Amino acid sequence: MSASRDGSVVEGSVVEEAQGREERRSALRDLLPAIERLRGVREVVWAGGDRNENGSINVRYPIYDRDTEKVMEVCNGGALTDVDYRRTLERRGGHGLGSQAPDLVALARDSDEELTVALLTWMMRSERFSEGEVAASLENGALVSLLDRLRELYDM
Repeated sequence: MSASRDGSVVEGSVVEEAQGREERRSALRDLLPAIERLRGVREVVWAGGDRNENGSINVRYPIYDRDTEKVMEVCNGGALTDVDYRRTLERRGGHGLGSQAPDLVALARDSDEELTVALLTWMMRSERFSEGEVAASLENGALVSLLDRLRELYDM
């Protein structure tokens, strides 16, 4: 989509949409080996949480491996990012925007490309505000489920 001269939003051309879809397919294709390695992850290692000599406590944080970091890059600023994910989620029923986190594994079963990409973006952006969101999605299988859904949608 793009903005017209008067600021209203107009639909992007069919060519632009096809190019965007192919760019997303290509990015996912590049992630396939990483996704396979992440498939069995059920525990993420955390660091920090220890007490310093002065009595302060270091904040705990997850240690992500290179595969997870690669997925995070592509889904948080890369080709598999919905920059308007909040608007998309609001329009699509508010998934992830309320006080209760959605069941992403269940949503992944039936979501279309737009919702799947928005949920992946939401997951990655949530990490900034609640460290460990990506770790939780790895441990409960939601991250791989959403990526698998894209794989199905892209016939890979």
